[in-house]
Amino acid sequence: MSEYGRFRAEYRRMLAVALGAGVLLWGVWASHAIIDLRRSGPHLVKVQLAELVREFVQNEARSGVPSGRITAETATFLKAMGDAVNAHGARGETVLLANAVVGGDVPDITMAVRREVYAHVPHPQTGTAEGLSPQMQQFFDAQGQLQGPGQIQSQGQTQSQGTQGGQSK
Repeated sequence: MSEYGRFRAEYRRMLAVALGAGVLLWGVWASHAIIDLRRSGPHLVKVQLAELVREFVQNEARSGVPSGRITAETATFLKAMGDAVNAHGARGETVLLANAVVGGDVPDITMAVRREVYAHVPHPQTGTAEGLSPQMQQFFDAQGQLQGPGQIQSQGQTQSQGTQGGQSK
């Protein structure tokens, strides 16, 4: 065999070894990446946005703040809530609405989102509603305050909201 033939055979052998080593390294890397994906799984979390909004709107309604300011505060609250949810998404979490989760063990991050939102937005302050008619004020003074689902606390007695003294209202 000529020197050119030996050189050519040696070149083919080195190329085959390099190609085999490259395929082997790629296979190790791909297996490692697949195993990591299986271990980590999807990072699904749920949040009760409707509950957070309901709570904020109820507190704003009871605050006695003028409607123009309520609109601005609500917009600020919604933006802060959107930013908090987006931050969780940026960390690789898939955020689901709680009412969209039918079953399974999905962590609830509602309290974390609440803390993040109220770190940027002040809690609505409870006050007296402006423009409350004297008749309504007398009614509230006479009836007391709601003490739970369907219960009114009035002059030391707890009564069902639908009945008073055993008779329907």
